Amino acid sequence: MKGSTASRRGGCGVADKLLQSELLPYPLPPWRHRFRTLSVFCEVDEAVLAPRVQKPLKLVSNIVQITVMHFESSVPARPYYDSAVIAQVEYAGETGGTWVHAFTSTDQVLSGTREIWGYNMKLSEMELHVDEERIWGHTTRLGRRVISIDMRPGGEQFEVPDMFPRLFVKALPETDRAEAIDRQVVMMVADTEVTQTMWGEAVLTCEPSVDDPVHDLTPSRVLGANFVAGNQVLNWGKPV
Repeated sequence: MKGSTASRRGGCGVADKLLQSELLPYPLPPWRHRFRTLSVFCEVDEAVLAPRVQKPLKLVSNIVQITVMHFESSVPARPYYDSAVIAQVEYAGETGGTWVHAFTSTDQVLSGTREIWGYNMKLSEMELHVDEERIWGHTTRLGRRVISIDMRPGGEQFEVPDMFPRLFVKALPETDRAEAIDRQVVMMVADTEVTQTMWGEAVLTCEPSVDDPVHDLTPSRVLGANFVAGNQVLNWGKPV
């Protein structure tokens, strides 16, 4: 039996583009969770940071957010951790945060965030602990503790750059050549309800790693740290 012209050429019709969501290894948006985020805000060397921002995004500030996060999620069903170095960027008049280093704890989140919004994540091991006098968390990959934050609550509030909405470059590779199938900048807007915020001072340490050189972003100045908790919905992205 002869196939259609589209089939013989490797193309597909509109109907073929509909996702069989039940066969995907992750749920489609919206994603929903309760979150806890421990962050350090610091100034780093712009000459080191800027080349890690994917084009065509443009770096706005050399102040970054280095963070360890825990998500008690209902969608996806499995709770998970994320960790990132987040930089403030701009594209086409939109300003937001992009993840120049990004880690997650489950394969479900790894594949879903990349294919839906364009995150570039790596599987890692993370922990986040909270008590009255200390909040601490860390990220370990390939035997290296690439991010470790130890915060003592009680500091004064300080101004931080707005890292929302998120801006990512979604660029999945072509099958047969080193080009992107459809390179696009995606804006992901989250509906966030903050229920708790604590400010403090923190010690940040980053073990040297050839594979994940977060340690190259040695802070020239630490502005401070905070712990934020609340509820959040991650919506479909919007091409910019």
